[in-house]
Amino acid sequence: MDSCRPLVAAVSACLGLGSLVFAFDLAGQEPDQEPEVVRITAHVRDADTDGVLLGALIELSGHARRYVTGMNGQASFDIPVGDYTFTVHKGGYATVLGGFRAVYNGDLTVTMHELGDVDTSISERLLVRVAEFGSGRLIEGAAVSLTGGRARMTDGEGWVEFTNLSGTAAEVTIRSFGYLARTQAIPLLEGRTTVVEVAMAIDAVVLAPLEVTAESRFLEQQGVYWRIDRGWPRKLLTRKELMEKSVPRLADAFRDLPGVRVDYWGPFAFLMTHTGCPIPVFLDGRQLGSNITALNFAVGLNIDDIEAEEVELAEYYEPGRVPARFVKPSVDNCGAVLLWSRERAGKGEG
Repeated sequence: MDSCRPLVAAVSACLGLGSLVFAFDLAGQEPDQEPEVVRITAHVRDADTDGVLLGALIELSGHARRYVTGMNGQASFDIPVGDYTFTVHKGGYATVLGGFRAVYNGDLTVTMHELGDVDTSISERLLVRVAEFGSGRLIEGAAVSLTGGRARMTDGEGWVEFTNLSGTAAEVTIRSFGYLARTQAIPLLEGRTTVVEVAMAIDAVVLAPLEVTAESRFLEQQGVYWRIDRGWPRKLLTRKELMEKSVPRLADAFRDLPGVRVDYWGPFAFLMTHTGCPIPVFLDGRQLGSNITALNFAVGLNIDDIEAEEVELAEYYEPGRVPARFVKPSVDNCGAVLLWSRERAGKGEG
């Protein structure tokens, strides 16, 4: 099996009934020499149902050939190292236009939203929908502003609306706590509504957990603070967040993380990527038994055997960003979840 390293994705823009996809740099340590040709596997999914999309048409810049997703919602292509733009079309869905830099073998996940009953016949109107990159989760309460001072907050469906616009373009800035702010010039369609979707990347700068620096000798020895200081974890979950989200079980606290789903085999919970790759879970540096093997064989302590109140901190790493000591050479690199108990962290009761 080829080693799978992530893409270094770039900002992209889409006009009309399309999407603005903002991806993020997931690259780990660079090898001594980049490969000349890499294999990219595109995964196209419905943003609302997470179902795979059959028959999505993918076009790449500089390539005459077009690729169509199969029954598993995937299409693979071998391309030279470099920068590319891609366009994904499917009937009934907003067209997605994006960009990425191909450096290593890797996966490109594209989420598509159905057009539904959006009325595009109204002129001088701009509809902006804000969602989370990768997961497609709609973001409520994001601040969306136009150059010149007009501003709105997204509703429960991630939408904001601006009317009576003039000119050929509008510059939009989107801010939401925990996400990287984005500013983008959007060309306005003449005589009809312009609809765009902005996918926000989670901010790599995590503020609150940095306040625990040097409080635990055990966590310091395990390199937790060192990794946090350098922004390595894709997401950090504090004890408070874990207790709020782990309803009814600890695995549920990870459902909203980008690219993660929770599957069950009998009583055992498994954290999986959207492509079906099991994400290993570690407690105080030791891997939980039920996440080591395939779903047809589960042994040992399971993530749901652990109470959220017993965990001081959780680190989540995507594929290609996992610290070396938590990577198993004999298995696929599907990411990792690192749980650190209050007992070992020296927090005691309370």
